[in-house]
Amino acid sequence: MPLSNRYEVSVEWGDCDPAGIVYYPCYFRWIDQATFRLFLAAGLTRDDVSSGQWKQGTPLVAAECSFRRPSQHGEKLTIESHVEKFGRSSFTVRHVFRDASGEVAAEGTETRIWARKEGNARSLKAVPIPEDVRRRLGG
Repeated sequence: MPLSNRYEVSVEWGDCDPAGIVYYPCYFRWIDQATFRLFLAAGLTRDDVSSGQWKQGTPLVAAECSFRRPSQHGEKLTIESHVEKFGRSSFTVRHVFRDASGEVAAEGTETRIWARKEGNARSLKAVPIPEDVRRRLGG
């Protein structure tokens, strides 16, 4: 059974566009925060910066979001997140945004790779997801 996590966000005035609905990039910011919190719930840190520079982590390689209904200032949204799929070095996290009534406001996924780098960004290489990480996230 995959580990799941819930994270609540309050839609603030600055999250909305001139039409008064959530500006779409906010969903991607919240998705990133929800993945971070999923890792915390698993007892993991998502990216290793202990050396002062990123050496191993989970860079984003794909993201998408479907908007089911507009969300507005003052709403509270609960994001339910879990790893939907594991590959050898990649994983896909599914996020479902629900309003206070439980209605789905949006759904998104992000695909990340487990990666290591030695030097600059061009040295980035996908490596197998550690078994401990896979197990903790329910894979």
